[in-house]
Amino acid sequence: MSSSTHSSTNSHQHPQGSCPMTGKTHDFCPAQAGDVRSPCPALNALANHGYLPRDGKNIGPFALARALKTGYRLSTVLAYILSFGSMYILGQFKCLSLSDLARHNMIEHNASLVHDDDNNGAEYASTKVDSKLLKALCAEGGKVLPNRMTLEDAARIRIEREEACGKLDSVHGEIARAELVIAIAVLGGKDAAKNGVDISSLQEWMRHERMPAGWKPDHTQGLYQTYKMAKYVRERMNKAEAQKPSNNQ
Repeated sequence: MSSSTHSSTNSHQHPQGSCPMTGKTHDFCPAQAGDVRSPCPALNALANHGYLPRDGKNIGPFALARALKTGYRLSTVLAYILSFGSMYILGQFKCLSLSDLARHNMIEHNASLVHDDDNNGAEYASTKVDSKLLKALCAEGGKVLPNRMTLEDAARIRIEREEACGKLDSVHGEIARAELVIAIAVLGGKDAAKNGVDISSLQEWMRHERMPAGWKPDHTQGLYQTYKMAKYVRERMNKAEAQKPSNNQ
């Protein structure tokens, strides 16, 4: 399982999802002309490292689950829930392309951490990471532990984004929390629930959609672990909301 950052600077194509420059390795190669990507850095990184078809197209549910297991060491149960759940929400039961995940208000949602809101009624939201939002996200980390993005930071960040963009409905609220929790859990390692994730690693992963240099998963991230971490973030958010002064006061 390689997180090599080596890639060719020469433009090329990815016929049938394969890369002529990296071959069958998991070396990094960014999206090329004709490739598609999603609003999800996790899946885009899997494509950029060849765990998913490098063109981002024609991905079946078993291939998606296998990539999540191999690239991030998600448990079989969690990988299958994410894979088949995504296809169920999209109404695509045979295969999907990464760009399908940009369909607004299906899985993709407003108040994203690093993407602009879709305020123009477009069917597909932007998949481009907003550098200002990413910088703001990373600046909000480190409040609990130096240079670390913790679950406490995650709760505060989610509150601030929804204050700025509007509160999410319950389904998209859970999706939004899970996105950040899984990123912290996987990139932060087996002690991420307590110690969070290194902010520079998170920034590299989100900005370049590339596995951080020298990183490799050190544990299997399971459904129950993920549930507990997301529940913690939700409870911290609810507590903070309850402590706000009432508008009637």
